[in-house]
Amino acid sequence: MAFFLVLTFFSCATKPPVLYNNGNPLPITEYQKVAQKEFDDKNYENAILAYSAIIENYPDNIKAVVWAYYEIGFCYFVLKEYGEAEKYFRIVINEYEEPAAKKLARDRMNEIGEKKKK
Repeated sequence: MAFFLVLTFFSCATKPPVLYNNGNPLPITEYQKVAQKEFDDKNYENAILAYSAIIENYPDNIKAVVWAYYEIGFCYFVLKEYGEAEKYFRIVINEYEEPAAKKLARDRMNEIGEKKKK
């Protein structure tokens, strides 16, 4: 019986996305495609991995990085891990000058505040 339960558990787990090609980072657009697909498939942890790869591998691409931080925060928001979401939204708000990302991050922070009041 225990073997069956373990097998069932692992069969439900999602496989981590491919984030490197022969040890080399993928292009940003590929990371974004992977992240969006994982998000659409409700594999939020895998989407977080793909967005994190953008931050790690392309730190000089500020626009991609700020949106990756926002999207990581949004993944945590969807997962209802509000403390984690707030950390990433604060990074967007406090460290970057991307107006649209800042507005969305503030909006999500306000939603989190409302949820915490309930």
